[in-house]
Amino acid sequence: MENKNKELISNKIDELIVLIKNTEDYKRYSYLKEEMKKNNSIMDLIKEIKKEEQKRVKKEYNHEDISNEDKIIEQYRNELLTYPSYQEYLYLQEDINYQLQSIRQIIENSFNKE
Repeated sequence: MENKNKELISNKIDELIVLIKNTEDYKRYSYLKEEMKKNNSIMDLIKEIKKEEQKRVKKEYNHEDISNEDKIIEQYRNELLTYPSYQEYLYLQEDINYQLQSIRQIIENSFNKE
């Protein structure tokens, strides 16, 4: 019986995932993600941000000044935001994450009612 319940729950989760992946927002988000991967300018900026973030972490760990890295990271992020596709990607990512959090909260609330 327990295995049957686990299987049923797993199937319902799979159905929910399919529903989410079939939304227009998710489809657009996935499309933008793939398009950005093809855009060397965007990818170069993302790589530079990651590189500067690594420098920042090392400096912070060594109790060194990180203000320069923060400025550079901010500049790269601002440059990324000049790309409308990146802006839309971020918006959709935030929206999808909010939806997932809402689903999680609904599930938690349903257990807390008992």
